[in-house]
This record gives sequence, structure tokens and C-alpha cells, in this order.
Amino acid sequence: MNGTRPCFQKAVTLDPAQTFLVARLQGASRTERRFPVRPSALIVPALLILAEVPAGAQSSSSAVVWQRWEQSLTSSQSYSNPYADVALSVTYSGPGGRTIRASGFWDGGNTFRIRCAFPAAGTWTWTTSCSDPSNSGLHQKSGTVSVSSYSGTNPLYKRGFLKVSPDRRHLVFADGTPFLWMGDTAWAAPLKASLADWQAYVDDRAAKHFSVIQISPASAWAGSTDAAGNAPFLGSGLAQGNPPYWQGFEEKVEYANQKGIVILLVGIMEPVTRYPASAEACLFARHIAARLHGNHVIFSPSFDSLYRTLGDDVGNALDAATEVHLVTQHVGTNLDAARSYYDKGYLDFSGCQSGHNGGNREKCASNAINWNLDLYRRSPCKPVVNLEAFYDANGTTAGMHAKYQGTAKDARQLGYLSWLSGSLGYTYGAHGLWNWQTDSSKGYAWSKAMQYPSSTQMKHMRDFFAGIEWWRLEPAHGLVLNQPPTWLQRMVLARSAGGDLAVAYLPDNASIQIDMTAFPTAMSGRWYSPVQGSFTEIPDPIPNTGAFTLNRPGSGDWVLLLKAVSSPSPPGRPQ
Repeated sequence: MNGTRPCFQKAVTLDPAQTFLVARLQGASRTERRFPVRPSALIVPALLILAEVPAGAQSSSSAVVWQRWEQSLTSSQSYSNPYADVALSVTYSGPGGRTIRASGFWDGGNTFRIRCAFPAAGTWTWTTSCSDPSNSGLHQKSGTVSVSSYSGTNPLYKRGFLKVSPDRRHLVFADGTPFLWMGDTAWAAPLKASLADWQAYVDDRAAKHFSVIQISPASAWAGSTDAAGNAPFLGSGLAQGNPPYWQGFEEKVEYANQKGIVILLVGIMEPVTRYPASAEACLFARHIAARLHGNHVIFSPSFDSLYRTLGDDVGNALDAATEVHLVTQHVGTNLDAARSYYDKGYLDFSGCQSGHNGGNREKCASNAINWNLDLYRRSPCKPVVNLEAFYDANGTTAGMHAKYQGTAKDARQLGYLSWLSGSLGYTYGAHGLWNWQTDSSKGYAWSKAMQYPSSTQMKHMRDFFAGIEWWRLEPAHGLVLNQPPTWLQRMVLARSAGGDLAVAYLPDNASIQIDMTAFPTAMSGRWYSPVQGSFTEIPDPIPNTGAFTLNRPGSGDWVLLLKAVSSPSPPGRPQ
């Protein structure tokens, strides 16, 4: 900037519900509202005025692109329950006429905060509006922020918040780079883990190339207090928030972001117990969206539930409260629930749970293939991600229900079955981690579960897909000509539309026979060990004529990678 204060298009402050309605009237997609067009292009010009930075604006502060920035404000009024009695809105205006609208939140005493992660370098201004106009500490406050570019290596800060790809098949960063979803499950960690333990866990997951961690807010089943002794809420139900708990919660979210990991927050419609009144659940949704507005997060109202109208209520509340974060639904092990939510306007991508199925592995495999295919084939298309499969217990089965007695093979098999059946993303789980077991004498305590061999195999899975243009793969199981009769042994194959790339998975099959007439040219081949993370070359090209049989190089499960002979072998776009 040249040091002069530029004019900018400043929008009249709207509350979240008004923002939602205006966007809908304008026909704006959620992607457009997350990354808005210039205000001059908006269809409702009566909502806009041209203005200078307001007189008396606070002195400028600084921020870095895509990193959390915050401003504290002090209420001039006292309220019996500031969590519910007063609403604070904020409008950010920046370079190119860009605007972002969000909410502020109560953070204890008379302190309120606003947060943002600015998408572009330059000078940004902010202006607040309070539902109580007499509150001079909250109403019509303003300031400027000098935002600088990011120069580090964290992919979240380099590339920005997640959005849906233009073809609506997968997720990408704000700059368009495909986002490779390799998730982990730590539902109870925000409530039960100390900060030091959480940091050790996140460091391990970052080293193993996980890109998403799924957590729940303050579920009653995980305990009545957190590791520091704070109750998740004060008062009755969700009537009043407990800032100390949520300050510790957001500290964990921020640490994960600093390590390059996105947080999926699951269960916003049931943050403590099932199922609160809609008004209370929606109030919590608006509060948590405001608190995490500057973080790299995704929101899911549902947590292992069948379809409920409460899920739609909270989904719409989140849609109105955030212009910048994705919304999905983590449904129970139920395809009809995923179908019921699929066409909702607030839903950015479809979450699937192929599930544990009481330990029935045949059903687990069938769901991983068929349910993901079902959602992938729906129109209009949306990205699909399998958010929960069979958790690995690493052989620790004493006293455990069969549904928790999964193995490393189960975890990785269901991952590859999902990936190649239309779910362009997969979330792993380990018994001891999801419930954050703290008894170190147990074989499934979190610190031991964190080191299960299956977690390293998830790294191999992620690294395999990171080495190819995975976003171009489309399910093509019909090209496999020697399918066994059981789903547990069923092989899967996905290929690119042009036929220059294909991947197949053999759960435990001695060979795979492929209809090679579907490929326009001869293909080179490599076998990949999902256990060792290593390749074995196939020495001769595979002709694109008739049926061709390839024999696996060893026992167990294998992944087959095919590339057009004339194609180079780039490492793939960075993830």
C-alpha cells in the first residue's frame, strides 16, 4: 500500500440471517459467498454505500494471510446471560472490494471477541454492529488491519480455507489446489486430553501426513469435565456457555491448524447430550461458528444420527453464520440418512459412514463399496467422504464388543475400497484414540493406540494417492473380470476419464483380470504394498487389447497402479 487510506465499498452490516437471505436472493452459491465477488457486482445495490474508513477508527493492527486474527471488545453494558442476550456482528472489507461477514462471541465477563482469517494481503477494515445499540463498547466499533503475505510451508496458510472444486467432485484449497483428505478420529480429545497430550498426538499425526482430525464438542458420554476440571457448560443445558472450556477447546484447534491439520467438528446439534431444543442448538452453532471463524475447520451438525429435522435446522444456522467454512453431515451407519441430507442447500459435501456393523466384515466391505458409489452417482454431484469405518483395535479384544475388534487390515482395506468407489477422502479410527482412553495399563490407551501400525499404513495410503492425480479417478469396477462372489474379497478399480491412469485394490486375491480394451494405449504397471509403502515394478507394458491377468507379487492385499506408457510419472500436485 502507498500509505494513503483507500476508499472501499462498505456493506451495511447484516446479521447472519440477513446475510443468508440476501445470498439466497442473489442466487449466490456457498463457494461464491465464501470467496465473494466485488460488491459492485452484487444484485442488491440498495444494501451498499460508499464510505471512507469511519472517523475515530482504532489504530491498525497486523495479521498474516489465512492465519487467525482477533480483536477483543469490552461491553459497556452488563447482561444476565451475555451468551444469549446480545448478538454481535462484524463486517470485514478488504482489497478489491472484498467483504466478509461474521459474528462476534462472548468470552467471559464483559469481553467479546471478533475473529477472521484474511484471504488476501493488504489493508482490511472491520466494523461491528450490536443488537443492543446502546452498548457503546460493542456497537459501531471499527478498526483497520494490515495483512501481510505468508512465506512459510504450512499448506493451510499457503493455500487457504477449503471449498468445493469447480467440478464438484472433491475438495480444494482456496487457491484451487486439490485437498487430499486423510482423516483421523479423536472424538473425546477436546474434553479429556491435556494440552500437552493433545500436542503430542497432533505432532504424531502431522508426521504421518494426516490432513484432518475429527472431534466432538463436549459430549456427555466422554465425561462431565475436561482435563482441567471445567464443565462443558454452566447453567441448564445450552442456556449459558462456559468460556474457560471453549478457550481450551479452541487452543487445541489452533494447534492442529498450526501443524497443517484441518479440524472437522462433529455433533454441533448435540454438543453435550442428544437432542436439545432447536433454538438452543442453533444458538450454540452460531456461537461456535463465531469462535472458530479464524480457524481452518469444517462443521457437521449430526453425530452418528439418523436423519433429523434438527440437523437441517442447525445446518441452516451454520450456513447463515459462516460464509467461509464448509458444512457436512456425519450420519450414522445409514445410507438413507446420507441420502436425506444430500440435496440440502447448506450441505457442501456428503459424509458417509460405512460403519462397524457389529463386526460384520462382509457388510463393512459392501457398504464401503456400494454406499459410496450410491452417493457418488447422485445428481447433481457433490464430493463424498467416508467419515467413519471399522476402527482398529490392534488385537486388543478382551471385554470389547465385536464392533470394536477391527484390525489394521480392516482399516486399510475399507480405506482403499472407499477411495476407489467414489469417496475421495477417508477417515481412519483406532480404539483408544476415539474415546481417549487414559488408563495406560490398557493396550488401547490413547498413547499406545496412537502408535498402532495401522496409523503408519494410513500414511502409506495418503502418500500413494499424493503421488498421483487422484482427483481424476472415477469408479470403474466393471473393468475387473474375475470378481469373487463375496464383498469382502471384491476388487475395486478406478480410472481417469481419458484412460491414462488407473488404480485397483486387491483385498486378498492372487490375481486381477482387467478388460484392457477400455484403455487407449498400453499401460505401465507397478504394485504397491499398503503395508510396507513400497513399489514393485511390472517389467513389461500391459497391452490395451482384450482381458489381461496380473498376478500379485506376494501374499495379502495389494494396490495396482497403471499409467499410460507415454505418460510421465510426476509426483503429483502437492497436498
